[in-house]
Amino acid sequence: MEKIHLNVRISPTLSDKDWAVLSAYCEKSERLIATKLISSDQSSINGKIRYDQEKGLRFEATLPPEELVAEFLISFRFFYMKKEKTFFLRALNILRKLVDDADARQHFNLLKQRWENGLFSSAMSIQLNGETMTASLLLNLWFNAHYFHSDEDKTEKLKELNEAFSNDFSKYMMLDGAFEAAKAVLSVYDSIKDMVKDRADNT
Repeated sequence: MEKIHLNVRISPTLSDKDWAVLSAYCEKSERLIATKLISSDQSSINGKIRYDQEKGLRFEATLPPEELVAEFLISFRFFYMKKEKTFFLRALNILRKLVDDADARQHFNLLKQRWENGLFSSAMSIQLNGETMTASLLLNLWFNAHYFHSDEDKTEKLKELNEAFSNDFSKYMMLDGAFEAAKAVLSVYDSIKDMVKDRADNT
């Protein structure tokens, strides 16, 4: 996973509450980095749409082992779920309003775009029953119907989606966007980790 490193200077008006968010963000980022999907060469994720005259349209995907997928999603959800202290946009908004450098602000604006493009864009514009399939939609279904909860309505919707595209291709679309969004998460971490460590060492 490529990294963009940018050292930033933060306004001294940053509150203790905001520092706590950034500190927790770094801790969860290190947990994300430690997942095998990020730290090893086992992160092969790709999907294909094929047409066969006999079988018709087919959706195929190559995925990492399931235990690696689950480990990655457990760590990624700390940045994806809005209720979490380490929600990506919460941390990013703290930085965007307090940096005193135009280049840094532009960098964080681009990271927000990368996050949103990873989760809310659909490069292939795949739709099911008029609804565009985005990573965010799929994460919501996989999280609430498979990995962390057993919501009946979302379980049924995920089942319909998997029948339409195949279980593996559905999971591929979800993971592809989450993996792209994780790059934005870790770019923020690379920008603030030294600053957060320095503050911890001096308090």
